[in-house]
Amino acid sequence: MIKRILLALALLALAQTSLACDEACKRAKAEEANNIKFGAHLSAKYCKTTATDFLIQTRRALQTYRDKQLPTAHRGGARNIRSFISQRKDWLVECDKYLELTEQGRVFRDKETTDKIITSMTNLNNELHKIMMRPKNPDESKELVVSPAGMKFDELFQLMDDHYLDLQKRGML
Repeated sequence: MIKRILLALALLALAQTSLACDEACKRAKAEEANNIKFGAHLSAKYCKTTATDFLIQTRRALQTYRDKQLPTAHRGGARNIRSFISQRKDWLVECDKYLELTEQGRVFRDKETTDKIITSMTNLNNELHKIMMRPKNPDESKELVVSPAGMKFDELFQLMDDHYLDLQKRGML
């Protein structure tokens, strides 16, 4: 009798684990439900790493550009850092879509924070584009040219720092 009870409990436990939907299952369901195919590189771990690298490594690189290169108002530097930001934004948006559709959260924990950071990246890129496309004028004040972009950098940094601190407070970083 005890053997039957133990066997029934073991079968029940195995049945429950087979019914649980792991990441591969969530991925397959999301692909089918939304008629899309996710890139093979996408996973919750990859997306977490991408977001963390953005908050730490990309933040550091952007700060270096902001402090050392932005004041020169050099068009080539603005183009390069704009491409850098666009690439990171594309990665983050791709991860956010994956995480959202597989019901694993958002790339920056919630919709509001994610939207604010992505919008801030777009706004910064628009200001860098203005620096790139401005007509040449030897008498221009570089400080006036770069001031709007500097403010957009500062806004992005504030959002990144706030999110980073929030993750630290929650023990998630």
